[in-house]
Amino acid sequence: MLLLLFFAIVGQTVSAYNCVVDGIYYYLDISNHTASVTHDGYQNYKGAVEIPNSFNYNGTSYSVTSINSYAFWRCYGMTSITIPSSVTSIGDHAFSECSGLTSITIPNSVTKIGDYAFSECRGLTSITIPNSVTSIGNGAFWGCSGLTSITIPNSVTSIGSAAFGRCSGLTSITIPNSVTSINAFSECSGLTSITIPSSVTSIGDDAFRKCSGLTSITIPSSVTSIGNNAFDGCIGLTSITIPNSVTSIGNYAFDGCI
Repeated sequence: MLLLLFFAIVGQTVSAYNCVVDGIYYYLDISNHTASVTHDGYQNYKGAVEIPNSFNYNGTSYSVTSINSYAFWRCYGMTSITIPSSVTSIGDHAFSECSGLTSITIPNSVTKIGDYAFSECRGLTSITIPNSVTSIGNGAFWGCSGLTSITIPNSVTSIGSAAFGRCSGLTSITIPNSVTSINAFSECSGLTSITIPSSVTSIGDDAFRKCSGLTSITIPSSVTSIGNNAFDGCIGLTSITIPNSVTSIGNYAFDGCI
């Protein structure tokens, strides 16, 4: 059977589909009978969208296992999405700039959230990351200014750079004991408190840059390095204790902490 293959170039990413079922575009892995939700080139998803666990196409059943990069990019009219428990990964920019998205449930099957997967989804107010997820990509929730709460489970071992950057609505966050390095909360101006666990050994570049609402912070004795601009622009910071374990402090680490 000859399948029509369509290619859409988005930035430096090539996306393809060879199947459309109930208005959703898929790329089929015919040999493994699996399917990935993918980019359609025009992004016409609107309202409530439900991705099925599986579907039949030309007499064959396919299981939906992933959401590809840019799959729902700039779907401004989409208000909610249902992700099935068959999905294990959410690709880079998969839902970026879906400003109308107000609710989403990430199933327990997902192990990886890609770079900028939900960036600038300003309508999201809360999100729970399931305990199946081990890594959160760079900028995964960057610019989600409507987020007021988020739960990060102990299964997460890696939080990417600026993963929660510009989440100005967040007032507090707990970092799980599984994380060893932090550089994820720049420009979270509403953040007033944060707990850094004893598992953390490095506070990376720009980690809390321009978190103007922070008034105090305790750095655990597990930390050995504080990166460039780590607390730059934290104008509300009145006290900080640096433990003896710290051997290096980067350039401008406390710049503008008036």
